[in-house]
Amino acid sequence: MDIEKYIKAHMYGTPSVNPDDKREFMGNFRENVALALTVGQVVGAVPVALVQRTMAAYPTGHIYINGRLGSTVQHQLLHLALAADYPFTLITQAGVRVHQSALQDGDMAVVIADPREPIKRRLVI
Repeated sequence: MDIEKYIKAHMYGTPSVNPDDKREFMGNFRENVALALTVGQVVGAVPVALVQRTMAAYPTGHIYINGRLGSTVQHQLLHLALAADYPFTLITQAGVRVHQSALQDGDMAVVIADPREPIKRRLVI
C-alpha cells in the first residue's frame, strides 16, 4: 500500500464516492434513485398513482421518507408502503436533505431507490 494513501486515510477517514449525491437523495446515490419528490411537490397531497407505479416498477427498491414531514403526508406514504409490503425507512437525521430548521420546499420528502445497485431502466412518466 502507498504510504501517503495510508496516512491520508487514517488522518481524514476513508474517502467517500459522491458524498453530495448521498446527502441530496437521503443517503442514496443518484444512479440508484427511481423517484425523488421534494416537499414542495408533495405539499397538500402525495401523488399516490406516481408512487404506486414507481414501487410496482422497482420491486427491489426501498422508500425513504423524510421524518419531518407533516403527519398526513407521512401517513399517506407509510400506508402506500405497508399496503404494497414495500420496505421503508423514516429519515430524521440532518445532513441528508433533512434540515434542523423548518422544512423548505427544496428538501427531499420521499425517495424511492434501489440501495444495492443502479437503476437499469428508467420509468417514463
